[in-house]
Amino acid sequence: MAHMEDAKKSSAAKVVAVCSAKGGIGKTLLSVNLAVALNKNNLDVALMDADFQFGDVALALDLHPSFTIKDVIEELNQIDHTSIQDFLTEHATGVNILAAPEKPEYADLVTSEAVMKIIHLLKAQQDYLIVDNGIGIQEQSIDLLEQADKILLVTNLEMTALKNTKLMLETFRELGIRDKVSLVVNRYTMESLMEAKDVPEMLGEHHAFFIPNNFKLASQSLNLGLPFVLSQASSDLSKSIFKMAEGIASNTHASIETMKNKKSVLSHLLPFKGKGVNG
Repeated sequence: MAHMEDAKKSSAAKVVAVCSAKGGIGKTLLSVNLAVALNKNNLDVALMDADFQFGDVALALDLHPSFTIKDVIEELNQIDHTSIQDFLTEHATGVNILAAPEKPEYADLVTSEAVMKIIHLLKAQQDYLIVDNGIGIQEQSIDLLEQADKILLVTNLEMTALKNTKLMLETFRELGIRDKVSLVVNRYTMESLMEAKDVPEMLGEHHAFFIPNNFKLASQSLNLGLPFVLSQASSDLSKSIFKMAEGIASNTHASIETMKNKKSVLSHLLPFKGKGVNG
């Protein structure tokens, strides 16, 4: 695709940070499949697991890394943009993984300064660097989010997820990074009192990526460690990820025509209706 070819011309990787305000809504699975989708379009992609306590990127790809970010930090003063490649685990697709520490207590070794240096080293050898962040906003992730070229904020139609996502967007505004955020509404076809078409406006966003609900395929993908964009490339779930990859490379958003220009009664009852990106 033309936009994918253009993306490869950049001298340093574009950093895409994937985050969420609530656990269990598909952040890691989205990160993994997005990385593979970008890689399938002749782009060099690295995937960093920045959930430093309980990262699952390696599990989601059925990998058993010899090295993690803990090993990188221990040797950081001797590592350059070439030697850091030795600490990455290459997936069969060609995506290079920097895994999270194998034990939660090692997360204390990961400082913001170390993360920034690692990001800088990884960017030199890639077209895209996907960063799967921990839940919420951690101390180590603030500088990372500020340095990211794009932030994907994943939510779904659950009220708790929407409430926390609204609060996270407000925090991003205070940090001055709200304009880099793209909303991702995962499982938008799930049964809910909320209608997906109303979510962007309620959260103060003009656009969103919409990912359909296929819980069975997503669960199988995670349990088998096999990205669904590989195993079921023709599924609606995979097509939405490929569309997202194209949208990120071309800096556009996926849209669903049936979600435009309609409002549900419920949207007027919510106390956290958004004011717009610049409101």
